[in-house]
Amino acid sequence: MMNEINIFNEHKDIDFHKDHIIQLINLSLETAKYNQVQINLIFCDNDKLNSFKKEYFNDDVLTDVVTFPIKNDNDLEAEIYISVEMAKINSKEFNVSLDNELSRLIIHGVLHLIGFNDDTEDSKKIMFLKQEEIISNFSGNVCSE
Repeated sequence: MMNEINIFNEHKDIDFHKDHIIQLINLSLETAKYNQVQINLIFCDNDKLNSFKKEYFNDDVLTDVVTFPIKNDNDLEAEIYISVEMAKINSKEFNVSLDNELSRLIIHGVLHLIGFNDDTEDSKKIMFLKQEEIISNFSGNVCSE
């Protein structure tokens, strides 16, 4: 199966390593059984994510990742939006590199698409463990920061 993964960068101050991002997304999708996958990954700013949260989730909060499954049955078609601004804030708060934080956010977005949730303590724990398992199997860099 060929996955079609498109990466859009609205943050021109960061160089993303597209091959590594695609590798990370494919690693995150390893256990999912889709005939076809098409994902658009968009790196953007807080304003865009905040407007999505207001418009689609009726929630006026800052967030780091938002996923929109367009089709999710035998095929997966989706968009994942990641706020680079928020990732920078998180990376300082958690004392990790921007690359590490962005890697986690990419995985987090994909996991939401394939059925993981973080709305309860238990589901959050399961999702976190899966996220950490994937990150430990990934040796690339998604960006140079």
